[in-house]
Amino acid sequence: MSQHSVSRRVLVVDDNRDAADLITEFLTISGFAAMPAYDGPSAIRGAEQFAPDVILLDIGMPGMDGFEVARTLRSAPAFAATRIVAFTAWGDPTTRALARNAGCDAHIVKPATFETILGVLALAAPQMAAPQMADEAKAA
Repeated sequence: MSQHSVSRRVLVVDDNRDAADLITEFLTISGFAAMPAYDGPSAIRGAEQFAPDVILLDIGMPGMDGFEVARTLRSAPAFAATRIVAFTAWGDPTTRALARNAGCDAHIVKPATFETILGVLALAAPQMAAPQMADEAKAA
């Protein structure tokens, strides 16, 4: 796989460890640098250490939920340019508004296909287009 100068770092946050691990593995196979986190506090630590371009953030986590994680990250200048994507089973208008107000830039409703995830990553941050897609665009 070719080297890319653009960073493609994704932090996958979900209290469902299997789901977080599966999406992380899929993103890694697709050419992204991806790391899982399984709760709110580890998401914040992971964001500080990993410096992701995009965070896929589960909203319905016990303890520190995704809204609180998003608000905490948005309050730190280091994460002003980080794109946060709510990744939740809740797609109702109230949850979408709460996610937007907490600082989320986009919203994916679970279950989602890998194509949907890649599409939202590309929309959330254009440099996040899958490496294969970027190579095809250069060749065209």
